[in-house]
Amino acid sequence: MVSVLTDLAAEASGKGMTLGLEICNRYETNVINTAADALRLADDNGADNVLIHLDTYHMTFEEDDFFRPVLLVGDRLGYVHIGENHRGYLGSGHLDVTTFFPALAAIDYRGPITFESFSSAVVSPTLSTDLAVWRNLWNDGPALARHARGFLVNALESSRGEA
Repeated sequence: MVSVLTDLAAEASGKGMTLGLEICNRYETNVINTAADALRLADDNGADNVLIHLDTYHMTFEEDDFFRPVLLVGDRLGYVHIGENHRGYLGSGHLDVTTFFPALAAIDYRGPITFESFSSAVVSPTLSTDLAVWRNLWNDGPALARHARGFLVNALESSRGEA
């Protein structure tokens, strides 16, 4: 795996691209399940253009909390997916914003943060099966997006003392 990632990183670097190693839960893969797993693989590779992609949905399965993995990754964090444990509306599940967003502030993370949610009402049947999206958690994408934006802005401002 390291040799393949090394080759990919070299090719990506030649094109000015960055690679992100996304942690995924054990029910979807056995390759990179935790922030520590991703860091080990990135360190074994040694390329500057290989960063870590944390995803709160997957973190609910694999990490003990939302704070320490962010601190562990530190300045190697390159991308963040925010999603509830059930992939529905932010604030309606187990996502602990009281620790995750302060952790992002503690490492001064200013990179991309993307809300990720799935509902059987809008996801194709093939993707729904692949991702095990069986429930219709929402059917109004624009309302979901507006809610997510407000939620994220509030969480970021609060964690940075800007509220």
